Amino acid sequence: MAVGAMSLLLVSLLALVVMSIKNSRLAKDRAKAVALAQGGIELMRAYRDYSWTEFSSFATGDDYVLESDWTVDTVGLGEVATGCDEISYMDETNFYSRCVKLSSGASVVDVQITVSWQEGSRLEQTVQNTRLSIWER
Repeated sequence: MAVGAMSLLLVSLLALVVMSIKNSRLAKDRAKAVALAQGGIELMRAYRDYSWTEFSSFATGDDYVLESDWTVDTVGLGEVATGCDEISYMDETNFYSRCVKLSSGASVVDVQITVSWQEGSRLEQTVQNTRLSIWER
């Protein structure tokens, strides 16, 4: 009887430790994803400040994919014709997929940054939105 109770206790403690480690890793991954999304928002602000005309011309409602270092080519944002497929941009070196959606309103551009990552068999995401306008006149 005592051996059975001790075994049950050990199995319960082991399950608790495993769940705690998993939750800790998920919290760490989510915190990094939120930081990456905020970095994407800041990058869009920099593009806006550089050239409102060029920046707003990309606000067509299409999805764009940013490289892992948030760089873009000399032409500007690279449009992904099929939209932003979260999983196809992930590999061993790029754990996070970064997608930007720009939509135009009346003299504003709505920015949506989605950062996705694989957690086991689940796809996790964090989304940040902001509205940018031409602030210099």
